[in-house]
Amino acid sequence: MNKITLILGTLLVFSCSNPSNLDKIQDINSTFENTPVEIKGIVTGVFQDKAALSGFFIQDDALFASSGIFVNSTKEVHVGDEIFINATVVEVRNETRLDSVTSIELLSANHSFTTHTLNFPFTREEIERLEGCLVAIPNALQISDSYSFEKYGQLMVSSSPLVQATELFDAQNQSNQIKAHNDKQFSTTLVLDDLSNVKYPSNEDLYCAINKVVVGATIKGVKGYVCQRNGVYSVRLLDDIEVVAPALNSDVAVAGQLKLLSLNVHNLFNGNGDETGFPTERGAKTYKDYLKQITKLNSAISIVNPDIISLMELENDGEDSLSAISQLCQFLNRNSKRGSYQVAMTRNSPGSDVIKTGIIYDASVLQSKQSSYHADSIFSRNPIFQEFTFQDSLSFVVAVNHFKSKGSRGAKGLNKDQKDGQGAYNYKRIKQAEVLLQLTDSLYTNKNVLIVGDFNAYSQEDPIQILNSQNFSKLQTNQFSYVYKGMQGDLDHAFVSTKFRDQVKGIRVLDINASYPNWTDYRFENSDESWLRSSDHNPLLIGLY
Repeated sequence: MNKITLILGTLLVFSCSNPSNLDKIQDINSTFENTPVEIKGIVTGVFQDKAALSGFFIQDDALFASSGIFVNSTKEVHVGDEIFINATVVEVRNETRLDSVTSIELLSANHSFTTHTLNFPFTREEIERLEGCLVAIPNALQISDSYSFEKYGQLMVSSSPLVQATELFDAQNQSNQIKAHNDKQFSTTLVLDDLSNVKYPSNEDLYCAINKVVVGATIKGVKGYVCQRNGVYSVRLLDDIEVVAPALNSDVAVAGQLKLLSLNVHNLFNGNGDETGFPTERGAKTYKDYLKQITKLNSAISIVNPDIISLMELENDGEDSLSAISQLCQFLNRNSKRGSYQVAMTRNSPGSDVIKTGIIYDASVLQSKQSSYHADSIFSRNPIFQEFTFQDSLSFVVAVNHFKSKGSRGAKGLNKDQKDGQGAYNYKRIKQAEVLLQLTDSLYTNKNVLIVGDFNAYSQEDPIQILNSQNFSKLQTNQFSYVYKGMQGDLDHAFVSTKFRDQVKGIRVLDINASYPNWTDYRFENSDESWLRSSDHNPLLIGLY
């Protein structure tokens, strides 16, 4: 970045009668935090009201080294003013700014100034040089993440889809490729932001319509000021942008006579089962929220109309009539296209966690032969195995799993994040994969077995490689089930035993959740009851026979 010239430890500050010796914006660097400077520049944007940024941008339009900076001041200036300014260098979340303005002198007015072009991909040096400058981006961009849009007016955008590195590369053997992949994605990613620091801006103050904010939506017309916060670069938008949302793919067709829907239900807790007991440990905070949550899940399940529903993140509260899984089943029978769903009754422990796995199936189509959770100390959420008979003679087993998450809380030893891209508790997930295969091999030898679930591991990570070996093969979708910090990846997988492989007729991911904003789920007042954002994971649809 920039430097301020020092001679014998004394900062040179010149009067406006000798402007050639003034400090240059391009030389102002974080190493001179709290240092007073005197600079000349042209005002390129003024955003001084209380709801805005409380300051203005200035730019030095030198022919070969134009640069800009934000000035935190409410002293009166106008766009196009050329000014001398005395101020102090400060760092705000690692962004260099000017503050504590002692004087501003107007030299002349109505100057034009450069709008720089920011091309994708860019290097760190290129975007750093443009910090504080007004830029326009000619590239067509797309939305990669909308998590902070409703709260802060921020969108993560990129010139191509962002993908988790370990979705593509082996963490053990391809560390160089992972680094190159992450570097490349940095050079194609920015955050768009409004010109305000106010939380929860009104829809009228946002720069695009909220109903178009979907991962994959295309964006044009980006023009604004380059800013940086803790190493993340953003553009504070000067004008509204053009957004075209992708068309919803509502096709739920899949080959095969039987349809299995594998669905993470995003902490479905039903209180005490009698409209009381809210807020719950997880999930809905009120009974009203719970009704919207279960209604949205019903919308998704009804549209797919599956014969088998494998479930993750159910409240671990038994299987009686007041349990979360039983009341979901009852709700489906009252409101979906089928009235003959039943809970796979196990009557044994699903594990010590507050959430569990479960299975609901259509008893008019399938006969339940045996259902059981299989316990092992490596699992806090035991896998459930359900053996079915179809058309009297066709027999198969469905095993539903929910492996340990990547969060680092409580991680010790080998379970700590090894900084290889696989997150915390990878060692535990490896052991869970190994035990799952041991259980399957010992208890269901020569059976037709389908293993599904949320494995909290991307496609090239160790646990998935372990499961995709020996007697099982991974069913490939080439789609994503989850978006985390703008990066797409597949956490939800299916594996089929060798002898059952030919009976899998189709598989697809339904992109109805991960691409849609978190602030459109059941927890938010203005959300609807549609199947969109009925969970945070995309469901997996599999066709059998």
